[in-house]
Amino acid sequence: MYLDQVNYELNKKINEFVCNSNDAPTPEERIDILKQAWELLPKPATQFVEPTSAIACGVSENYKKLGDYQKALEWMLIALEARKDEPAAGVFIWTGIVYYELGDMENAYKYFDLTYNELRYTPFSMEDKKYWQFYKQRKEELNPKKKTKK
Repeated sequence: MYLDQVNYELNKKINEFVCNSNDAPTPEERIDILKQAWELLPKPATQFVEPTSAIACGVSENYKKLGDYQKALEWMLIALEARKDEPAAGVFIWTGIVYYELGDMENAYKYFDLTYNELRYTPFSMEDKKYWQFYKQRKEELNPKKKTKK
């Protein structure tokens, strides 16, 4: 469900917060603005694909910039819950990145694999190459190509 289908005016107000957060000069200020938008969402917030996913991903992104990957993960898990019926490769790759940075390579691979299965290489091409290298190497380790005998 999308909030704009239920309450167009509230959705519009929340989207203004989300847009304004992009103009804030620091990650801390962006997080504060996004959390104000979060507080406006009817609860449970995860009943709405959007704007819940946009807010959660935005908060997570800024925690990543601050190097607080545990908080970033908390918000990515909210985005995943909101998108459980409408998955998105962007949410998958960002979740994989957070797990990677936390050192949880099993979950990093899981979400990178979901990303790859949905959109192949494209989402990886917009991120640090280390994530693609990790995914390729792990995929090869788990599914080695069979060598043909001559």
